[in-house]
Amino acid sequence: MVDNCLDCQKDREQFFDSFESDIPYTAIPSDGPNVIRKFPSDTPEYLLKWHEDEEDRIIHVNEITDWKFQFDNELPVELNPSKEIHIPKGRIHRIIKGSGDLIVEIRML
Repeated sequence: MVDNCLDCQKDREQFFDSFESDIPYTAIPSDGPNVIRKFPSDTPEYLLKWHEDEEDRIIHVNEITDWKFQFDNELPVELNPSKEIHIPKGRIHRIIKGSGDLIVEIRML
C-alpha cells in the first residue's frame, strides 16, 4: 500500500532531516576524489563525538589551527599542515574543538 498522506511525508522528511542537524560539519565541493569538510568555529562541542569510521582514511589540514585530534586511549595531537593522520577502519577517535574554523581534507583508502 502506498502512503499518499502529505502530512506523513512531511513528518518523515523532518525526521530524516533531524539526523543532518547533528552533523558538526559542512561539506565543501571538491574537484578531486578527496572530501573536504568545514567545522565552523561555532560548532557545539557536544556534536564532536567519539566515533569510528567504516573505512580507512587519511586526514590533512591546510592551515595552522589549535583544533586537536584524539584516538581513544591516547593523548590529543595538534592538527597542523605538516602532519597527516591515518585513521584505520573501526578505530575510535574524535576532533577536539579549537578557535576559528577547521577545514580538513579526507582521503578514503
